[in-house]
Amino acid sequence: MKKLARPTSMLLNSFYKHLLAAVLIFIPLYPKFPLFTVPFTYVAIRAEDFLIALVWCVFLLRLVVQKKIKFPPISFQFGVFFFVSLISSISAILITKNVEPLLVLLHLARRLEYMSVFFLIYWAGRESGTRRYFLELSLLPAIGVFLYGIAQIYFEAPVISTMNAESSKGIAMFLRPGVTLNSTFAGHYDLAVYLTMILTFLIAISASINSWFKRLPFLALFVVFLWLFMQAGSRISLVSLVLSVCVVCYLYRRYLLGFVFICLIFAFIATSPQYISRFKSIFQFVSSRSSQLLIKPVHASQITNNPAPTTPQDISTSIRLNVEWPRAIRAFYKNPFLGTGYSSISLATDNDYLRALGETGLLGLLSFLALLLGIGKFLLYQIKKATGIDKIIIISAIGIFVSFLSTATFIDVFESSKIAILFWAFMGLAFSAQSK
Repeated sequence: MKKLARPTSMLLNSFYKHLLAAVLIFIPLYPKFPLFTVPFTYVAIRAEDFLIALVWCVFLLRLVVQKKIKFPPISFQFGVFFFVSLISSISAILITKNVEPLLVLLHLARRLEYMSVFFLIYWAGRESGTRRYFLELSLLPAIGVFLYGIAQIYFEAPVISTMNAESSKGIAMFLRPGVTLNSTFAGHYDLAVYLTMILTFLIAISASINSWFKRLPFLALFVVFLWLFMQAGSRISLVSLVLSVCVVCYLYRRYLLGFVFICLIFAFIATSPQYISRFKSIFQFVSSRSSQLLIKPVHASQITNNPAPTTPQDISTSIRLNVEWPRAIRAFYKNPFLGTGYSSISLATDNDYLRALGETGLLGLLSFLALLLGIGKFLLYQIKKATGIDKIIIISAIGIFVSFLSTATFIDVFESSKIAILFWAFMGLAFSAQSK
């Protein structure tokens, strides 16, 4: 019986590993086509949902055969977060009663699905060769993303977006001149965040190499993907990328290399009218708001018929400050401890921390922050222990982690399916680097 169990176990291990490889390839490359929509909701079921479900089925079968499992050291924080999320959802359905029960449960299930990839990758990456395989594999789809972006710009390849309710039905559109690039992603923000991850890996790999000559291929790839990144036009992701460069090069003590990467980034900014215009608009918006706070009060007798000067508008910033963020704060006031439930404050808040506060209350936000704090502490603790490929993975994960934390102040990165799944996958890979 034992003779039969060993080949079966090896076969399941191989199948499990390659299914996860398929996830890492499929998620970045396959556009967000909905297979079907859940009745009476706007939640779409997509092909990746079935793929992740299949991986779980193989894992459970593998667990039955091998009869052993080791949980990552962050499991308790995950458990607390899931428990608070469930209680918040029940509270929204039974107490607050401001959500559709099916919808709030689907949103909860979606978050569990994204985070579950952390555990799937962790359990697969127990061997150094497997971790190297996953790291190298994660870089390959970026080439496809780049080529499809070129096709959208120059050959009218279709754009599949979920930036609004109508386009999220899977309608194929075309990239208009002057519009930011999506490539295979559902929006330009998602593309920029994904490329930040890839560029962080390239920075870490370059920093791990001592010879400048051997770094040249990775520097060339960095320039290629940086060009694509600039077409996405995301300001917050650009700031996050600069932070990631600084963090990774500091941890490797490669200050000159970091300076080279920063110079490349600013050279691209200087030649991008789109970025210059977008940064100028937000600067004008902030300046006008600051001047309004400092302006002297005007008495009624001093008012003339001259119209007041118009305030320069930065649309995305204005929407956040005037609509989305106040809406999340109002939801928090309705139920400070458990929030008003997932899906209760519309599709976007453009701040993951305020979204957690509004949807799951103070308990939900604290459990989420505790989870992130646990991840950060573990990664920092492992730097001195890691060597070789594991050090590249750990330091890359720290760079990605920092970029996500900063990006989450202006974008709902932890709710966006493609990049959220990849984030948890990369974190799981980093945790597996020290699993025994």
